[in-house]
Amino acid sequence: MIYGYLRVSSDEQDVNSQKQGVEAFAKEHGWTIDEYISDEGVSGGKDPDKRNLGPLLKKLVKDDIVIASEISRLGRDLYMVMDILHFCMERGVIIHTVKDRFTLGDDIQSKVLAFAFGLAAEIERQMIRQRTKEGLKLRVKMGVLLGRGCFLEQRNEPTCDDATKEKIIEQYNWGVPLRRLAVNFKVDRCTIQRWLHKWKINPLKYIEDEEKRKEQERVLKYKEGDYCAVDVTDKERAAIISLIELDSTLPQIAEHFPHYTYEQLYDTFMCDRQFNALYRQHAQKKLVKKK
Repeated sequence: MIYGYLRVSSDEQDVNSQKQGVEAFAKEHGWTIDEYISDEGVSGGKDPDKRNLGPLLKKLVKDDIVIASEISRLGRDLYMVMDILHFCMERGVIIHTVKDRFTLGDDIQSKVLAFAFGLAAEIERQMIRQRTKEGLKLRVKMGVLLGRGCFLEQRNEPTCDDATKEKIIEQYNWGVPLRRLAVNFKVDRCTIQRWLHKWKINPLKYIEDEEKRKEQERVLKYKEGDYCAVDVTDKERAAIISLIELDSTLPQIAEHFPHYTYEQLYDTFMCDRQFNALYRQHAQKKLVKKK
């Protein structure tokens, strides 16, 4: 059997260019691809068993051929690539790479090449990680709050008009189960529960307790980690809010509070619900747009 393995790291990339290269390589050798195995939008750092590559490796037998565009398509981690190649060599499987024009089999030359390309893939991965860290540090220095701020956003609750509300309450009083109410009004059962709780029809203490627990976890996540948030005074809070509303960036705001370090103010903005939400609506938007 002859297999073509295709992988791209992001959804924006297209495997068609790889496929064309693999087909041309097979045609050049007089082969026909029996099956294509594709991992689209999957990182090469992910374990093969968590990719479509895993099942392919398990069904390979002696004299099978695997064609990939390049060695880094198999994986970006040195030891992962070595394990994959060793696995194939033990079973007498031959791997061909299109761009590099290398044949990797059970011989010393193949093992040396496998090590060299695997090492190159690992170095590239480490460089990408380093560039990512440097980029994040630069964004923090500019005053961009990292993350989506989802812990600050309110739940996107479906709307319910007065007529629907009356029907829900009426059916609930008839004894219609929550699951059936959810089906009748085309919303989630938990949404029905929250609505009834909000309307004081069926107050559920666990909903309030759950919301409090989640809020405490959000606060602890930021205040017990590697953060150094501070408790600002009411006067300082009012001044910070005024500066935020003037579209001041964090570095600019920090200049008005020299008794706090930039890290302290940054982490305070990360922890404080009001500051975080307001800042993302002002200076954050401009900073992200510039980026």
